[in-house]
Amino acid sequence: MKTVDKRGQHNRTTQKPDQIFTTATTMAPKTSRKELTQVEKGMILAFFEIFQKISTVSQIVGRPWSTVRNFLARSLMRGSIDNVPRSGRPPLLSQRAKRSLVRGAKVYRDWNREKLRQILVPNISVSTMDRALRESGIKKWVAKKRAKLTPEHAQKRLAWAKAHQNWTAEDFEGVIWSDECSVERSRNPQQKWVFRSASEKWHPECVRGVGKGKGISLMVWGCFWGRNWGTFVPLVVKSVDRWVYLQLLENCLIPVLIHVRDTLGDPIFQQDNCTVHTAQLVLDWFEENGIELAEHPPCSPDLNPIEHVWVELKKKLQIQYPDIASTPGGPQKVKEKLAEALPLVWDTIPSEFFEQLWRSMPNRVQAVIAAKGWYTRY
Repeated sequence: MKTVDKRGQHNRTTQKPDQIFTTATTMAPKTSRKELTQVEKGMILAFFEIFQKISTVSQIVGRPWSTVRNFLARSLMRGSIDNVPRSGRPPLLSQRAKRSLVRGAKVYRDWNREKLRQILVPNISVSTMDRALRESGIKKWVAKKRAKLTPEHAQKRLAWAKAHQNWTAEDFEGVIWSDECSVERSRNPQQKWVFRSASEKWHPECVRGVGKGKGISLMVWGCFWGRNWGTFVPLVVKSVDRWVYLQLLENCLIPVLIHVRDTLGDPIFQQDNCTVHTAQLVLDWFEENGIELAEHPPCSPDLNPIEHVWVELKKKLQIQYPDIASTPGGPQKVKEKLAEALPLVWDTIPSEFFEQLWRSMPNRVQAVIAAKGWYTRY
């Protein structure tokens, strides 16, 4: 048996449709647990146009009689079927409080999150504070590791960068970049990524074991210019002093200088400012041989692109010689194995990799200027 809504019947007999809308507009619209969809709104308008009965439309659409009535009244009053924006819950932090929080996070960068909340915004939770900071692009990150700079270092770096800010990539092509590096047999610069579930966090196959203490390592020296490999020399010595370095230059650098002169003209030799490189005996040797030295600011590995070559060398060593860490024998045997393998690995670094590095020098210079002599991403 078909049911009839008495309220709808009463309205149909005592009021006209226009009167229904007039009466409904004076009522505060009710908040539905579930908003009407656009399809439902269209159905209500279409069926009311046909039947002119709110109760009938309510039964067809499956919505309460009051919901249909209020929607028709609001759509007539507004001239639109769209919902008006809702104010929502008032924010816990005012814009002024957010600005104060952002300023505090930038001043007290090393505070932990709980301390920052207690001091600056004790009336909100840590998660609310994190959300407010994220809206300003601020999150808690692990601090990057770089050589420690002082204001004096930054000033010298900035002065060097300004002196070279008009150099093009081609101007840096004739610079011979050099440095020493210690390659450890068990040190893998690559991070280990594994597939695991949350409960397998400490499973033996999901943990990267790190040896205790310093492993057996070998000091190497190398150089490059442009897109060309320079001399690469394993140094099987206890330590590199000024005499070892001077002998290295005489035996390994002179052939490189001759080759660069024949192809690019007079070269510029770059080295950092460690005491072995700046010993008077070494500086006199450069002057006697007419070799121009590039000025290098202190604590500036980001301005010596060969630093990236060492990272690539260690990566390739682990890939090409994965058993290097388990080489049998004593320390001397391990160093001999490294001395045998590393020159072969050096030759596998593509020339495009070197070219990409020296072409990045103008960008590195501009990055130092932008940072006012302080840290850069390189």
